[in-house]
Amino acid sequence: MVEQILKLDKEIVSEIILENRCYQRVTELCELGTRFPGTKGEKLAREYILKEIKSYGYTPKVEKFEHLGWKRGISEVKIVEPVERELLSISLAGAPSTGKDGIDGEILFLGNGTPGEFEQYKDQIKDRIVFVTSLAPLGQCTPPRQCHRRTKYGRAVEFGAKAFIFMNSQAGMLPQTGSTRQNMTGEIPAVTIPFEEGELLKNLISKGPVRVKLVVENETFTNQSGNIVAELPGKKGDEVVIIGAHYDCHDNSHGAQDNGTGVAILLELARIIKNTKIKLEKTIRFIFFGVEEMAAIGSSFYVKEHQDELDKIHLYINVDGLGSGGKIFDTQGFDDLSAYILSISKELNYQLKIPNPAFSGDALAFVFGGVPVAALKRSGSPGIFNFKGSINNEDRGWGHTSADTLDKIIPSSFYESAILAGRTLIRAANHNGPIAKYRCKKEVANILKHYGMDEVLYYMKWPTIPIESKY
Repeated sequence: MVEQILKLDKEIVSEIILENRCYQRVTELCELGTRFPGTKGEKLAREYILKEIKSYGYTPKVEKFEHLGWKRGISEVKIVEPVERELLSISLAGAPSTGKDGIDGEILFLGNGTPGEFEQYKDQIKDRIVFVTSLAPLGQCTPPRQCHRRTKYGRAVEFGAKAFIFMNSQAGMLPQTGSTRQNMTGEIPAVTIPFEEGELLKNLISKGPVRVKLVVENETFTNQSGNIVAELPGKKGDEVVIIGAHYDCHDNSHGAQDNGTGVAILLELARIIKNTKIKLEKTIRFIFFGVEEMAAIGSSFYVKEHQDELDKIHLYINVDGLGSGGKIFDTQGFDDLSAYILSISKELNYQLKIPNPAFSGDALAFVFGGVPVAALKRSGSPGIFNFKGSINNEDRGWGHTSADTLDKIIPSSFYESAILAGRTLIRAANHNGPIAKYRCKKEVANILKHYGMDEVLYYMKWPTIPIESKY
C-alpha cells in the first residue's frame, strides 16, 4: 500500500501544478458574483459544484436546510458633533435596522476591543455607541477568538451599548464585514467603516466628545441552502475521513481567497484521487458547506443531523482561505491528533507546526461534535516554494472586504495548500484504525474551557437557534 500512496502523491503534485485547474476553478467561481446566502450567486455556485463533481463520476447529494437569511440595505453614519460629516459604512451581516429615525449617541472608543479594554470601561458602555478596531493583539487575546468581531459585538451587547462600530485595520477605504450572530438577528445595529474613516473618528475623540447618528435598514427572510456531499468509498465503509470547504462568501466580495480557494482544492482532490482508482482503507467524504459566513450554519446543521455517526468520522480536515503564506494545521486542542500530524511531517517533507487553537468557522462545528479536527491555515513561514506571505495573524488582511479578489492569490502558495491537503488526506484515509480519540460532550467542554472558549461562546451566543432540515 506504501507504493500506492506514493503513486497518489505523485498524481496529486503533478496534476495540481501542471493542470492549473485550481486557479481556473476559482476564476469561474468569482465570475458568478457574490455567493452570499440568499443570492443568485449562491445558487449558481451550488449548481457549478454539482456539475463539476458529477463529471468526475460521483453521485453527490444536497443536504438542504433552512436558516434566517439577511439582506443588506442602506447604511448612513454621520458625525453630528463636533463637526458634521458622513462616513463610508456598511452594516455587519445579521445586524438589525435602526428604524427610520435612526440612533443618535456618543461614541466610546475601546481601542481593539480586547477583554481588558471592555472590562476597564464596562461601566461607561450603557447607552453609548461602542467603537473598536478589527485587530486581535496576540498578547491580549487568548484564545484569538477573545477578540473576534462577534465576541466584541457580544460584549458590547452584554454591557448595554446602543450600537456598534467596527473599524477595519487594513488601509484602502475598505469596510471589513462579517457576521454578528448565528441564525438570529443581532440585538443592536452594527456597522463597519474603513481604516481611514476610523482614524478620523479617533482623532476627533482624542480632542473631546463625539456624537454620531446611524440610520440603517436591513432585511431578514427565510433562506433555503444546502451542503453538497460526495463520497469516495473505502475498504471500510464505516470509517470516514471528511475534507470540507464552504462555498459561500460575503456580499461585498467575490470571495477569491475566502473561500474560492477551498472549493477549488476540494474539487481537484476529488477528481485526482478518484481518477487513480486506488481504494483506500477509509471512505473519503468531500463536503462543500453552505452559509459558513453567517457563523458556520451549514456545518453546524451537518453535525446536528449526523449525530449518530460522528464517532465513525476519524478526521475532519477544514480548508479555508488558503491563497497565500506557508501552512499550518490547527488541531483545535486535540493533542493526540497534533502528535499524528507532526508524525507525518517528515514523510511529507514539510515542517508542520501546530499553533495555539483558534476554534473558528466550520472546524468549530466539528469540535462541538467531538470529531478530531485539522484545520489547514496560513502562516507567516516560508513553504515548499520558499515563498513567505505577508500575513498578519492579528487581522484578516483582505478578507471580508471587496479586495478579496483573484489578484490576491499567490499561485505557488495556493498549489502548496492543495498539495499539503491532498497528501495529508490520503494518509489519513489509509490509516489503520482511529487517528485520534473521539471526544464526548464533557471532554469537548473541558477542551473549550481549558482554552478560554467557554467565555467566548457565551458572548457570541454560539451556537444559537436550531437549524431546520429540509431534505
